[in-house]
Amino acid sequence: MAVALGGHSALGWDRGTWNRMHGHLRLLVFLVVGTTAALAQFGSAQQPGVQLRGRSSGDLEAAQKVLLSNYCRLDFEGARLQAEGWKRFKAYTAVRANPEFTRVTIVSRFDVETPEGTGETLTVRYQKMGFYQQGEGYTPEAETDRVEFRVQEQNGILLVAGATPDGPHVSARAAVAWMNRLLEDPKTTDLERAHLKDALVQLTRLTGKPGAGT
Repeated sequence: MAVALGGHSALGWDRGTWNRMHGHLRLLVFLVVGTTAALAQFGSAQQPGVQLRGRSSGDLEAAQKVLLSNYCRLDFEGARLQAEGWKRFKAYTAVRANPEFTRVTIVSRFDVETPEGTGETLTVRYQKMGFYQQGEGYTPEAETDRVEFRVQEQNGILLVAGATPDGPHVSARAAVAWMNRLLEDPKTTDLERAHLKDALVQLTRLTGKPGAGT
């Protein structure tokens, strides 16, 4: 126990020193707690997939629709057609690399179908405008296209495990941007350039928007 000596403690600290030390201690505790909370929040924000909020069939269906809506939106915007685009999918899928493809399907919209029961397979319905087959060119095709997605749970987190077929389904705008990038690529052959230019002309007729490189 400290013994007061002329207004000072035996350790030589007066009341003002104690008050300053107490204030510094409170500040340190505040910073530690705040930093811990911020790190926890950051970790939660970076957590991949969609968190299951409960175990009922309704909770599962809701989580599945959110997961596929996010995944398909990235695909629709053309993320799979970009060199580093697959990094954006890693928050929603267990697939480590962008699956190889030679066909790109151009669509005007997509709808995640509500599953009839709980399961690991869900269907996304696309309104197809046509498709571009590398080496062959563009083929218009106005019909409904369905893709079966497999989802899996990992520690309460839902992730896309794969799709059949697994080729990109993109908007006309994303397809045009991708085709123009291929036209600028010196590795693109003359035959492929002819296919790309023809595809851009056809997409322009469908969308009413001019495409560069035509």
